[in-house]
Amino acid sequence: MTDKITDQPDGATPLDDISGLLRGDITTRAQLDEAEGLNIVNAVEWIERGRFPNVFTVELYQELHSRMYDQVWSWAGTLRSVTGARPNIGVAPQMVPMELGRVAMDYNREWVARGDAKLVLFIARYHHALVSAHPFDNGNGRWSRLSCDAVVEHVAKEPPIVWATDTLAKNSDCAIRIYCSA
Repeated sequence: MTDKITDQPDGATPLDDISGLLRGDITTRAQLDEAEGLNIVNAVEWIERGRFPNVFTVELYQELHSRMYDQVWSWAGTLRSVTGARPNIGVAPQMVPMELGRVAMDYNREWVARGDAKLVLFIARYHHALVSAHPFDNGNGRWSRLSCDAVVEHVAKEPPIVWATDTLAKNSDCAIRIYCSA
């Protein structure tokens, strides 16, 4: 593999459009991964501070995505739209706001009514719903994992989830490794 900025790890969303890149000093994939990783550290710290009233809102989803990428990409926090959106695995672009609103409302209601339901099952289903909506042009996997951690840490009052050990091994140079790979 060459180290062009458009090279991506297996399973990552192709990075075929870098027009929204805010930093001209980033020319390789390694530099991009490092810049995103450092930006994501700020988002993780924001989640850890937990100064938000409800984790189940479209506004929080957009704010989190923005905090994850706002120092690197101009589109950080912007929902996928009909104009300019490349083919995506999520819902149709015009349905993104409504689908995210539905996910937020359904999972907030379910959280309140869940009783003795297992946290891990709730989070697995919540993660699936967020990824299925695929609301952003890029960064959906990392964003959905951090969104779930916000629920685990600030609603359930549990430690964050360890998502995948193979991700840690593949990205050992990344500051917050679990959120730095696709």
